[in-house]
Amino acid sequence: MNLVWHRADLRLHDNPALHQALAQGPLVGLVVLDPQILENTSPRRRAWFYQNVRALRKAYQQRGGTLLVRTGPPWVVLPQVAEALGVRQVFAVRNTTPYAHFRDAKVAAALGRPLHLLPGQYVLEPDRLTKPDGTPYTVFTPFSKRWWAHLAPAPLEAPQRFPPVALPPGVEMGEVPEEAPGIPLPPAGEEAALRALEDFLANKLPFYAKTRDALDGKGVSRLSYYFTLGVLSPRLAVQRALRVGGEGAQKWVNELCWRDFSGHLLHHHPEMMRRAIDPRWEALPWNDDLELFQAWLEGQTGIPVVDAAMRELRATGFLSNRGRMVVAQFAVKLALLPWQKCERAFRDLLLDGDNASNLQGWQWAGGLGVDAAPYFRVFNLIGQAEQHDPEGSWLERWVPESEGRPGPYKTPLVDLAKARQRYLEAAQRIARRG
Repeated sequence: MNLVWHRADLRLHDNPALHQALAQGPLVGLVVLDPQILENTSPRRRAWFYQNVRALRKAYQQRGGTLLVRTGPPWVVLPQVAEALGVRQVFAVRNTTPYAHFRDAKVAAALGRPLHLLPGQYVLEPDRLTKPDGTPYTVFTPFSKRWWAHLAPAPLEAPQRFPPVALPPGVEMGEVPEEAPGIPLPPAGEEAALRALEDFLANKLPFYAKTRDALDGKGVSRLSYYFTLGVLSPRLAVQRALRVGGEGAQKWVNELCWRDFSGHLLHHHPEMMRRAIDPRWEALPWNDDLELFQAWLEGQTGIPVVDAAMRELRATGFLSNRGRMVVAQFAVKLALLPWQKCERAFRDLLLDGDNASNLQGWQWAGGLGVDAAPYFRVFNLIGQAEQHDPEGSWLERWVPESEGRPGPYKTPLVDLAKARQRYLEAAQRIARRG
């Protein structure tokens, strides 16, 4: 018997670990509820994870398979389960965060049998593409040119049936916890994700190039929370979008290229979990003002576009990419709030909450070394609202006090013009020092 250890791949379709294990005989699936991860995330993200684990268990059962659930450190749980079941080999989709490297090394050392890590979390693995000199990319454009020339092979079909497996006496299936998310959740599971993908491809993709920057997020795919848990395969999504074709497909697939670039950066620069990729920018005159931080987090700064974005995120767990850039630019460049503190608080509110993508997004928007033009791009926040919510309907929905107008609806906690000048002067001093 083989064991498939599901982590950020809560799906049966296009799952190389599952495919490889099934090719070698009967298997059992396993999800480990890892306290190191679950105790360090938010209730909404735990609830979303649990719902998708339940959906995966149902998908296994519908095909005659078995998915076990266990709680504890993976390097303790995996050897115990493997021993109890007489497992010959363990298969898993590779993860590349700093914690994943640590976790998988400990599991491999304790397991006493082969642990096979296979691609599948990204379209292309984070170490697949490097510069001609062998060093990793740090700028998106040259990375994307290589990426488009090396797209992944066709995705794998989900198995129709699993070979029957009888669990030994005393081996329980294991319970999936219940947790209140505090917000409405999308439909869970890969069937729901695949339906959402097809709906997006049919109804939004043709217009995506024109609608993707709207602050209300109505023109985007809203598939990121499925990608983060691996409920939806990015390789399948790319294939299906390119089959539809057109400018919208090119733009949207390029967003999946950005997701791969984020994974590439974190794999090669694990230090970006705690500091700027370009460490010079840690010298900005940070302002650890708790009152200002809390106002930003709760959407009470007085600046409508910032407050609308943060209120929507708190209420729904989702925010458009344009909204994400706006709140990060305000926090880092204009309020000069410590970026690590803001990034973590923001990630906890996100339902997708992917470490690599969120870190890359914050470091790009904050000019901390990912953007090729790091310091002189500072958003005009009034102009952002005027351009990307021209009728003011999104502003009015989330900040009724603004009445849909982009200007401050009360005395703002940050004077935008003075803050912009303060930031540019500090950033120019750092840039001149090289």
